[in-house]
Order: sequence, then C-alpha cells, then structure tokens
Amino acid sequence: MPFHVFLSQSVSEITGGLNEWKIAKDVVLAILTLLSICLVWQQHRSTRLFNSLVGATVVYGLLLLGVWALHPHIYRTSAVLGVTYDLRLFCYTILGFSAVLLTKVNVRFVFKVVLLVCTTVSVLGIIQYLLPADFLTHLGYSVARGTRPNFFIDNNPEFPRIMSTIRDPNSLGAYLLVPIALLVAMLLRARNQRRRILFGAALSVQLLALCLTFSRSAWLGGVIVVGLVVWWQYRHWFWKTMRGYWPVVTVMILLLGGVAYSQRHNPVLTHQTKLQVGRYDSNQLHAYLVQQNVKAILHDPLGHGPGTAGLASIHNPGGVNLTENYYLQVGYELGVVGLLLFIGMQLFLCIRLWSQRHGYLGLILLVSFWAYVLINMLLQEWDNEAVAAQWWLLAGLALGLPSLQTSHSKPIR
Repeated sequence: MPFHVFLSQSVSEITGGLNEWKIAKDVVLAILTLLSICLVWQQHRSTRLFNSLVGATVVYGLLLLGVWALHPHIYRTSAVLGVTYDLRLFCYTILGFSAVLLTKVNVRFVFKVVLLVCTTVSVLGIIQYLLPADFLTHLGYSVARGTRPNFFIDNNPEFPRIMSTIRDPNSLGAYLLVPIALLVAMLLRARNQRRRILFGAALSVQLLALCLTFSRSAWLGGVIVVGLVVWWQYRHWFWKTMRGYWPVVTVMILLLGGVAYSQRHNPVLTHQTKLQVGRYDSNQLHAYLVQQNVKAILHDPLGHGPGTAGLASIHNPGGVNLTENYYLQVGYELGVVGLLLFIGMQLFLCIRLWSQRHGYLGLILLVSFWAYVLINMLLQEWDNEAVAAQWWLLAGLALGLPSLQTSHSKPIR
C-alpha cells in the first residue's frame, strides 16, 4: 500500500489503464477478505471474537447500503468509493486476524517488514526534498491524473513539503507514526551498542522525513507516540522525579510554553503564509468546514449517504465535501448511528490493546491509536490506504494473538 500511488501513476504511463490500477488494490482486498473468512470457517479455526468481528463488518456494510438506498440520487461512482473506503478498515482487521488463525505469525518478522518498508519510504521522501519540485511529473504525476506532483505550505513555493510514495504530506506523516513508536520502544530496550546504533539511525531517518512533511497534525502525533512510549518505559522514575523536583519541572513546562507562544506567527508552523485558499487561510478553513458539517449532521442525523463526504466526494459532480475530520465524515455519510458504531469499534480495539500493553505490538498500537484519534479529528487519514492498512492489519494481528508476551514479542516493563 505505501507504494501503490507511485506504482499506479508510473506504471500506468506505460501500460495505460490508470483507473484499473487504482481500484485493483480494493478488488484484491475484497477477494482476500472473503477468501480468508471462508478458510477460517472451513478449517474450523474461528473464534467467538472473529465471528463477532465479521458480524460487525456485515452490519456496518448493511448500514452503508441502507443509507445509500435512502438516497438513491447519490452519484454512483462516489457512493461505491464511499462504501469501499469505509469498509476496508474492517477488512484489514479481518485479514490480520485471519493470518493469526491460519498461520503461525512471527511478530518479530512483521516488525522487520514494517521498519524496512517505512525506512525505504522515508529515504525516498528525503531524496524527493532534494530534487526539483516537478520531478514526479516525469513519472506520471499530475493533477489531471488524480495525484499532485508536489505540495507546498498553503501553495507557497517557498515552503516545499514531501510526500514520498504516499499520496500527500499529511498522510506520509501519519504513516510514519507506527514505525517511529516501534523504533523508540526498541531503542529504549536495546541491550547492545550495535542495536542502539541501528535503531537510532532508522529513527533519525524517519523523524527527518516526518519533519519535512511539515504536517502539524503528524508532528503532534509524533509528540504523542514518542511521549507515551517514553513515559511507559520510565513512568515510575517520572513520578518519583516529579515528587522530588516538581519546581524544576514546572519551570521547564512554562519555558516550553513561552517558546511555543513566541512562534505563534511562524508561517511554517501556523500555515499562514502570503497565499491563502480563497477567503480562508489553512486554520480558518479547518474551522469553517467543521462548523458546516456539524450543522449538516444535526440537520440530517440519519446520514447523507456513502461518498457524500471525504475523498470519495471528489468524484461527485454535485460538489466536494472534505470535512477535515474523519469522525464528521462518518457522521455526515452514515448519520449518528454509523458514527456510534465506528466509535464503538475503536473503543473495543482500545480496550483489547490495553490488556496487551506490555508487548511491543500492543504498546505501539495503543500509543499510535491516540495519535490517530487526534489526527483524524483534524484530517481524514483513515481514507488513506497506506495509513489504514498498516494500523488496522496490525490491530487484527493483535486481536488474534492470545498473548503478546511470547518469544517473538518481549514484554516492556
């Protein structure tokens, strides 16, 4: 998934069929999901939790189709994409769960794959920052073909942003949060110099790529995942230090607050450059879209139908509705019931992960969960296939593993 946008844009320049390349990933996902469910049931390896997850997916899918039936005038292409984007989160989870039930999953090998892929994406992003801004136009990227070749802060060429092989800078930043959390946890637990150097180098590359996205939401997410992992490792020392040196800690917090306040007019941090989007700068546009979509949900609490908000609505000739908030997107499309179902699913996952917080997998998923909650309150990152596939597949693995304290997942104390 992290390379899908790059491959679809560049390869389709040679083979043609850009739309077919774009939808192939979702067709494969649907086939694999159905196949994995059938294999689990055929081999009698299902559990009550697995069956409940499949049932929740069916209910969510029926709700999507039901709301669509109530709004038959919705543009068909947008509606199909809306159903696909909303359901694939559940499908990724089922795939991860099925992998545990059908095979002997080596969690350590999974971590190696995650880190290798994410480090590769980060290196390509850093290289992109050094190349001409129009470089990707030579590889098939263009607005006309559905993918922008470059990004700048508020469209100001003085402030370039990287997106590597991901669709956009914000999504790249969000995608890097899971591997950053994993590397921090491993670095803190490393027992020899060689491993510390290796983990530190990979972490430095990914942090540099995260900085070059200039994604404020991803930066905040990075602070959350690093802070929570460090706190979990040193929480006992932290509370002990707080009791003995609370005046010093208080002064440090006040100093950091003062530095942050002094940078409130920095255009790189506030995204308030000379160029604006229509009547609004980036911050004002966020606030305006949130306000309008909250009003729309209250006006029609049963939902407006799949594909009427989010990335799927880009194809809607009736108008684009980027809510700048994934939860508002779900509420707008599926109404209050759909929003409650989605929030319930996330709370369930959070509870399950909390019970597995002593393992690497449980810890990184739990800390990144809260980072993604924040990010999706500001953007619609669960619509991005790379971000969604990485977290929800790993969440499926965590659901399927009876205990993460195995030989492949050392506990963190």
